[in-house]
Amino acid sequence: MLSNITEEQIDQLTLRLIQGAWTLFKWVTLQCFILFLVPFTWSFLPSEMPLYVISYTFIFNVYWVTTPKDKRLDFIWKPYVWYVIISVILCFALLDSFSLFGIVLAPLFGLLCFIMVRRYKHFLKTHAVTFARRMTIIIASTVLIMAIVVALRAWNVSIKCKGHGSFKTEKNEILQRRDYLASKLITSPQKVLHEMPSGIGEQFQGEWALYSCSMFAMSLYNISRIYPETKTENAHYIDSLISIVLSPELRKYDSKRWKEDALTTLDSYETSHISYISHLAWMIGEYKTMGGSDKYDKLYDQLCNAMNGRILHSPDLNLQTYPDEPIYIPDMLVAIVGLKQYSALNKGKYSSTVDAWVDHARKKWLDPKTGLLVSFLDVDGRQFSDAPIKGSYSALNCSYLTLIDRKFAQEQYLQLKKHFWKNGVLSGMKEYYDASPILSLDVDAGPVIMGLSPSGTAFSTGAATFFEDNEVRDKILRTSEIAGYTLTWDNTKHYALANLALVGEAIMLAMRTNAPE
Repeated sequence: MLSNITEEQIDQLTLRLIQGAWTLFKWVTLQCFILFLVPFTWSFLPSEMPLYVISYTFIFNVYWVTTPKDKRLDFIWKPYVWYVIISVILCFALLDSFSLFGIVLAPLFGLLCFIMVRRYKHFLKTHAVTFARRMTIIIASTVLIMAIVVALRAWNVSIKCKGHGSFKTEKNEILQRRDYLASKLITSPQKVLHEMPSGIGEQFQGEWALYSCSMFAMSLYNISRIYPETKTENAHYIDSLISIVLSPELRKYDSKRWKEDALTTLDSYETSHISYISHLAWMIGEYKTMGGSDKYDKLYDQLCNAMNGRILHSPDLNLQTYPDEPIYIPDMLVAIVGLKQYSALNKGKYSSTVDAWVDHARKKWLDPKTGLLVSFLDVDGRQFSDAPIKGSYSALNCSYLTLIDRKFAQEQYLQLKKHFWKNGVLSGMKEYYDASPILSLDVDAGPVIMGLSPSGTAFSTGAATFFEDNEVRDKILRTSEIAGYTLTWDNTKHYALANLALVGEAIMLAMRTNAPE
């Protein structure tokens, strides 16, 4: 049958496919643009709305192209039924939940956009009789629409940032963000892993799940210090998070890389697992500091003994996160944070290891150009000659150092601001101190736009909060609101981007609550 298709028919089919793809792209882009920029829109719509937009736009676009003009309205119910069925299936497959109310009503938004565009085209056809007049109307209307949207967006951002500046005025927002993360992470290990994007692969899903739990635990610990009346509830949450991190499902990613289980090799100094065991130890330390029970005491002792022994038996006090990879300084800093906390709870035990590591860092691991801690070391603890100093790593290093050595942390924070801070409508930390690409994708920082590092900006909030640098902190929170867009739903708050990367929400809450003791 395919042999009977002529070249002309193939060309026509190809052209229709290209036209259909372009039409789909235009309509999806327009609707998402309106959703993102119009104030409060996302707060009243389900978080799955972008999926619904893509689904109904694609299905109705296919129907419109394949159905004769005189029959389109007669069978308009068919694509709607297909859209509802496909959307429910997609939500269960990708999101593990759905809003039937949102699915049923979402196409009304598309219909509204369609009517607006049709009326605009009719206006152009009626009044733009010459090319010059047509272009004038298009440009003027575009400028007017953009001005209105920008003004509304600026108003929306100013309202949402109005309460920033003190923990007293931010209390409701912080607790609402805590409650959102609790609804996502205080669950089964399988569901926590399912909250991580499937497209990043099993290893990164495991890492992101670990970091999400660890950063949320840090948030809960910080919130308990700021708002003591929340301590009991927060300690219960951390207990649940520890249980999740202890599960075989979550530590599977680390076991696969090391070809052994981190918890069955704690008596050995000839291995590492430093990232997994340090985050776990840190979480238990927070639980103990908040007055938690002694249920994890034996494991806590084993974890910190293993970390301390492995660090002392390693080349130059550093351990690999994974075999055949370099040493990542931020991962080592988590271990030092864990030992520092254990030392405070156990009469200074292991404090000499903490002091020795910090002394080595000051003397041997500072970048000569920026004065900042390097991001990577080779397996023997030596600096790479060509390794970049990255804003994402340096900002995270600064925030971890606030929990270890205040003076060293402040020195690093001043250097970080000197080399990486960028003021503007969107203020934040750059990813590269010597370059500001308009748009690039970095494996550590995410999408780098106008040189700004999403990860670096979020991580630097921890140091800004700790050193009470309110000017920088407020600017970062404003940038986060502009780029992230806070959604309010069922008395919880979260950035819209949390639907794509929950770990970012956990990191931001941990950093913005990193108040000094």
